[in-house]
Amino acid sequence: MAKTIKFNLILDDYPVRNLEGLQEHFSIEDMLKYYDNGLLLRWLKVRGYEKQYTDVESIDKTISRKELIKALIKIFEVAEMDEAEIEKSIMILTYLEEEKEMNQIYKENTFAKKQIIEDYHSGYDALIIHMEENKENMAILKADAIQLEKEYLGLFELDYFKLYSRLANNAPKAIFAILTRDVFRKFWIGEEADEGIYNHIKSSMLTKTKVKEILGEDLKIVKRNTQAMWDPIERPETKLMVIQIQPGTFIKNAGEFSEKLSYADVNDKLLRFNGLEYQCNNENHELLYMEV
Repeated sequence: MAKTIKFNLILDDYPVRNLEGLQEHFSIEDMLKYYDNGLLLRWLKVRGYEKQYTDVESIDKTISRKELIKALIKIFEVAEMDEAEIEKSIMILTYLEEEKEMNQIYKENTFAKKQIIEDYHSGYDALIIHMEENKENMAILKADAIQLEKEYLGLFELDYFKLYSRLANNAPKAIFAILTRDVFRKFWIGEEADEGIYNHIKSSMLTKTKVKEILGEDLKIVKRNTQAMWDPIERPETKLMVIQIQPGTFIKNAGEFSEKLSYADVNDKLLRFNGLEYQCNNENHELLYMEV
């Protein structure tokens, strides 16, 4: 037969071996803990306190913590405790338990938030990598730019400077795709843009030679002498972004009778148009644009 191993209860930091010790060092907090985890019943059993074991086991599990303490005080014949002292102890225990529960909830929520943030950053990083991997496919780059706007605008606003440098080196065509979206333009181009980025775009990306190299087949080139007449190039439903026109030539949105924009109005601004009409007197001049 296995030998019954006796153990002590630690009440108020004292090792308790018998009922006298339990009565002397009765601690509401410790007794509740041992009642909840079952150690009180095990202690009573191995110590041979059958009556107390039966009484504790018979306590109604639905009673309040205050009534439970009163029941334990009666079972173990503890010197009468003041009602206010019991109330105070219960209040403190309730506060500690609620604080512990709230800390756990906070910990879980913090972990969840951290995971959400990590997933958000991972999604952003994956999108930029996808742009780099598809750096020659304008259709995919435009779709990625839309996703960047819908899902990662906040990160773009924090990362726009480094992102520009990264794409300028690894996927310059993606910069043109991103600039087709209104929300991104103020960061990279125009009077409100970062001056360093805007100057780099003008000097290193919008020269005729460089833009042809970057955009390739996605760049549309028109060479036409319109005899000083307005020549329709694209219908109004076609959205486009003009890269460059030559001095002495003019463009306007399709159907806009009062509009007439010169190269000073257009160049280095990547203006968007709804359709396009063109006026030019030199067949060697080039109109450069791309569809949005």
